[in-house]
Amino acid sequence: MKKQIQTKLLFPQILKKRSPEVHKKALAKVLVVAGSKGMTGAAVLVCKTAYRAGAGMVCLAFPESLKEIYKDLLPEALTLPCPTTKQGTLSKRALKPILEKSKEYDVVAIGPGLSQNPETQLLIRNLLPKLEKPVILDADGLNAIKEARILRQRKIPTVITPHPGEMARLLGIRVEAVQKDREHIAVGAAKKFRAIVVLKGYNTVVASKQGNVVVNKTGGPALATAGTGDVLLGIMSVLWAENLAYPFESAATAVYLHGLAGDLAAKELGERAVIASDVIKYLPVTFKISI
Repeated sequence: MKKQIQTKLLFPQILKKRSPEVHKKALAKVLVVAGSKGMTGAAVLVCKTAYRAGAGMVCLAFPESLKEIYKDLLPEALTLPCPTTKQGTLSKRALKPILEKSKEYDVVAIGPGLSQNPETQLLIRNLLPKLEKPVILDADGLNAIKEARILRQRKIPTVITPHPGEMARLLGIRVEAVQKDREHIAVGAAKKFRAIVVLKGYNTVVASKQGNVVVNKTGGPALATAGTGDVLLGIMSVLWAENLAYPFESAATAVYLHGLAGDLAAKELGERAVIASDVIKYLPVTFKISI
């Protein structure tokens, strides 16, 4: 295992400077698959963060029954209303439009607020082997995974972002076992699922199946609030879309910047008062001082 401690940017080359002639279609293009009735906010946080992290284009694939909600919440984002279940979640019939739309984007981020509706979970399991794009799987996207082969059979790189509870479920072990040996657990999961693993929590661990490990030292209690994982997903999606050949380095850099934005917000507001939207607000200065 090759381990690095990240107290500053380990991979500054991930944060590229832009040409004066750049245009939106030459920048990161991210497709977000997220949202359901009662959990609309997660998708908003991912999309807003992706734009703040520098995306040129962001499209949200969501249940069409939520169209009236999202039209006012996401003025910058493109939208892909998809077939909906009776419960207001993505239907299995959303498979075709999502696959077709993904051809236009660099990275597909799947999971926030999707719910654990059985039909929606089936959609995710059917979608993953067919998506010919890099995928970041988070939240309810991870909850849809019942066996390792679903990820192992993917030919394109995948990043998974479990918190300790999700990791414990994926591996069939106790949370205490995950927390006792986070680095080896993350590497083991990376090998099992053939994916980059971002094991969230205090001192977030980023691991590859080759045994490369980054332990991140930014971030703290201020990030222990709903929605900050969605913010991380937005940053990670953009950095990977800009650096497609470097999923590990992009993920580690996103974790660092996410934590630093949380630290800056906590310094100004106090760690108790920080909410996920505050972390987004501090992203501009985070990028400014890091590039």
